[in-house]
Amino acid sequence: MNTKQAQNILQNAKRIGIVRTDKLGDMVLTLPLAHALHERFPNASIEMIAQQYVAPLLNNSPVLSAVHYTNQQPLQDVLRTHSFDALFFPRMRDNECYAAWRANVPLRVGSGYRWYSWMLNYRIKQHRKTAERNEAEYNVAMLGAILGETITPQLVAPIVSEQQKQNVRQILQQHGTTKDTPLLVFHPGSGGSSHDWPAIRFGEAAQAITQLFSTATILITGIHSESTLCNTVAEQCPQAINLCGKLDLPAMIALLSQSQLLVANSTGVLHIAASFGTAVVGLYPNTPAISARRWGPYSTNSRTVSPPMGDDMNTISADSVVRSIQELLVANA
Repeated sequence: MNTKQAQNILQNAKRIGIVRTDKLGDMVLTLPLAHALHERFPNASIEMIAQQYVAPLLNNSPVLSAVHYTNQQPLQDVLRTHSFDALFFPRMRDNECYAAWRANVPLRVGSGYRWYSWMLNYRIKQHRKTAERNEAEYNVAMLGAILGETITPQLVAPIVSEQQKQNVRQILQQHGTTKDTPLLVFHPGSGGSSHDWPAIRFGEAAQAITQLFSTATILITGIHSESTLCNTVAEQCPQAINLCGKLDLPAMIALLSQSQLLVANSTGVLHIAASFGTAVVGLYPNTPAISARRWGPYSTNSRTVSPPMGDDMNTISADSVVRSIQELLVANA
């Protein structure tokens, strides 16, 4: 299919889908594609196909008309019951491309560099593993290649209700925080999705910040299975409030929407915070495919810290992270 034909399909499309069935951070960096489609094709229904796990990111999203969860309905069934004019595959999987090919979706867009790329009919020349740009930029470039334009990604923050915010404030008040206290969140885990900075270093950085910014409240967050990591941080910074395992995903999102800063590894929580404009400090290895260049926060209100060389996260000093935190807090004062 040539570019003109692809443009015509999009211009006349009634339903355009994006298939992204992996994790939180991936979805945050994919929503800019939905935003770009929503802006350029306002008469089309822009729909996301995802896993149920990411629902708190998508509920009531202003850029989506509908969401289909593959946990509830397999992709082939979604495509059988809904007539899509176009599907975008930011992260291709052979079974998902096969389902689209079998359903004869008129426009199927994705990378041209997979053995199963023949199942697509508009193939983008992207080698994402070289990390020449941010993941969000790669995603919107799929549409840009068809339209012949350079699209700047626009992050889409989750919708957080006032009740969700109030629920989090109540949890914080139970731990003695006051309404106007700056909230600095230290999130030492990553769910195994990244090379992690050692928890003891998170604790050292948190303790140093309490001495530099005495009015701030230090919060430690993580899922229940990360309690050992969180406890290690708390041992180094006794003043911190340890919320590990006490917040579900909607509550964590509500907390990030009200925080001044987050320190985290390369994980979805970091990208969620960035979507709210919250200051973020991210810890990343240097290997291109997993580096800050590709997976860093898409935000000017951010800093990333990496090892001097290689991927040994132990070589990142607490002092270097503290300096990044200071820079952001001063800039946002």
